[in-house]
Amino acid sequence: MQQNMQVSQQKAETRKMLKTARANIPEATRLDYSNSITEQVLKLDEISKSRIIFIYISYATEVHTHELIKALLDAGKTLAVPKIVDSDFMEAETFSSWEDLVPGELGILTPGNSKPCSGPFDIALTPGLGFTLSGHRMGFGRGYYDKWFAQNQVSHKIALAYEAQLVEDIPVEDTDVPMEKIVTEQRVITI
Repeated sequence: MQQNMQVSQQKAETRKMLKTARANIPEATRLDYSNSITEQVLKLDEISKSRIIFIYISYATEVHTHELIKALLDAGKTLAVPKIVDSDFMEAETFSSWEDLVPGELGILTPGNSKPCSGPFDIALTPGLGFTLSGHRMGFGRGYYDKWFAQNQVSHKIALAYEAQLVEDIPVEDTDVPMEKIVTEQRVITI
């Protein structure tokens, strides 16, 4: 019990630090970094060989994905995006048009009248607050992605992050799902 309390406290402190680090990147710089990340993602072999991609629609200070989504659609990829269904469940929804998007849970854009996409998924392009070079991911603490990964078949888990989001260590639990690659504005890290 004491150890769980310590891990929870460590995670809270780490989240606070990572939120601040990401928020401190000026908006124009975040967009430049996001464009570099988009260019690198589009060059990945996994992308060229993929058919079905699960990708988040960027929100607030996350790595911006709108241009990446447009490029993937133009390349003929089938896309699915997250939709938060309730306080601890997220599903993949088919995505084909920006016009279909409406603000969903937490104000995050999500398809308004699409249907669930059950995969299997070739790639999941994943957000997070922070990542380690060994692929550990820290989100906002609700576990949406970890639960989703546990229930969906995904061939490649790729994180999108700014260099400022890379940290040496993150408190990890058994249910935390690691990433296989991390793409930043400077490099592609293969774990």
